[in-house]
Amino acid sequence: MSNELTELEFSLDDIVGGQPLTLETVDLPTLRGFLEEVETLIKGDVPGASLADSRVKIEKGSVKVVALVAHLLAADTRADIAKLDQTGDLDAIQPKRAQVIERWQSRVRRSPSRIYSIPDGDKKREVRITNTSQFQHAGENSWVSVEKHLTGKVIDLGGKAPNVHLILADTGETVRVDATEQQLAAEKENHAYKEVTLRVQGEQHLRTKALRNLRLIQFSPQTTDVDEQALALLWQKGREAWKEVKSAAGWVEALRGNK
Repeated sequence: MSNELTELEFSLDDIVGGQPLTLETVDLPTLRGFLEEVETLIKGDVPGASLADSRVKIEKGSVKVVALVAHLLAADTRADIAKLDQTGDLDAIQPKRAQVIERWQSRVRRSPSRIYSIPDGDKKREVRITNTSQFQHAGENSWVSVEKHLTGKVIDLGGKAPNVHLILADTGETVRVDATEQQLAAEKENHAYKEVTLRVQGEQHLRTKALRNLRLIQFSPQTTDVDEQALALLWQKGREAWKEVKSAAGWVEALRGNK
């Protein structure tokens, strides 16, 4: 990222003990937590994001944090905040940033005097998280209940909260499938580090096809054994059925009316 540093501003307003929250009245856990959440907001899910070269100022005006960060990272943060301001959709921004906004929104509903503010670059507009904010995941309406068969390699199973961790054969994605102790104990074979097929219930996103809240129904039996006798019987039936047909291609052409 560029060495050029750009300002990003974040403010926390509140009333504590009947007095406005200021640098003189803020307690250490509140300040530390706010700084950690600001860091998460800035870094988001940007690959390789680092704040090692950043600078920070804590200014008057409630508790105001001015972070000077790499220009590209600042631009990425502002772009997400602008999307949130325009759409109100938490699915429109990076997941880690959405998690912070959700956390702030939950917090201000419990403490209505608290307000979080994120001004845009020219400070003409700002995103404010108050007890009336309605930022939400628009995509929540896109999750549908499904029942599927998932094939992949088991990399972990069991635990205090029993589950199966599976690397899917088709995508390479790792998913967790919740199970019961009874389901896992009933399996005679040790499935660890083996390829299995699981019949599961859960939810799938209509657009992204992502899976969540997966629950095990059963391990589906897998077999590569061939029933030679049954196969031979099928071949025999085929020969009997086609013994009067001299040419399969000719039979098809005749059926199509070409002969």
